[in-house]
Amino acid sequence: MVQRRNISYATQTTEGTKAIDTFMSLVATTRKLGISFFEYVRDRISKMRIIPSLATIIREKSSIYPFGWSWQPE
Repeated sequence: MVQRRNISYATQTTEGTKAIDTFMSLVATTRKLGISFFEYVRDRISKMRIIPSLATIIREKSSIYPFGWSWQPE
């Protein structure tokens, strides 16, 4: 992503910047949750809804660890 940004000198529009930020956030969140980003996006685009929403997964994982699962050592 950094190499692409350096070559193109950032996005052309604010909408493009928001889109890239959204996708990068999804990549980081799915990675943290142990879900394949591409499988998640494919599931959402195809409207199959096999994979639960990220909010649901986060809620489930946070109920296991009372102080937030991301604070627990791996």
